[in-house]
Amino acid sequence: MPIRPFFLAALLLTVASAASLGASSAQAQVSLFPDEVERVDVIAIEIDDRDVFAFDALLGRRSSLRLEINEKILFSESRGRVGLLLTDRRALGVAPGIGFQEIRYRLDEGVPEIGLIEDRVALVVTEKRALGFVGATGWVEERFTPQEIAEALRVGTAAGIVATNRRALGLAPDLSRFVSIAFRIKEKLESVSAQDTIVSVRTDRRILVFSAPRGIWTAQDRRLN
Repeated sequence: MPIRPFFLAALLLTVASAASLGASSAQAQVSLFPDEVERVDVIAIEIDDRDVFAFDALLGRRSSLRLEINEKILFSESRGRVGLLLTDRRALGVAPGIGFQEIRYRLDEGVPEIGLIEDRVALVVTEKRALGFVGATGWVEERFTPQEIAEALRVGTAAGIVATNRRALGLAPDLSRFVSIAFRIKEKLESVSAQDTIVSVRTDRRILVFSAPRGIWTAQDRRLN
């Protein structure tokens, strides 16, 4: 039975409307706005035998290095604007615009096998040093005093901390050094936490808070019962 003209017109209108709605729905699912770029991963690390590549989506660049003979990779991870690679000889960090930056282990310190990494900050500790990598300045380090040992590491999106048995070391993306606050004699560490731009340390005597944007510590005494 032939299709009448008015039925054909109605059918075509329905198909056209559905196509239009489908296109509008697809467009509505695109949610990446310019101000969201810094909140997504922009560094990717790829390893090909002894060649290591870091692809920077933010600037559209590629950095590369070649591992030394018999150099072994122990840890590799990228997140946000930072990439971290640990080998049995050195720690390597990479960030947009600066390529790979290395810091060598010393003869008198053990080799770390894992690090902590977030959007803007990476942390590594050895028996002798606290090592931090931030995209703005590269590697920073703080040597431990005799008999000082790391007890806790935490990283937030743009804040990091290494807590030892003697002090707390705060790190932020725009700093070129760790910011230290010493513990009092016999002060005991109870908890450590890191959020996006702030770090909190609780001891049996005080609450210590590190502000990454300002690069300072604030201390509040606790009431002792």
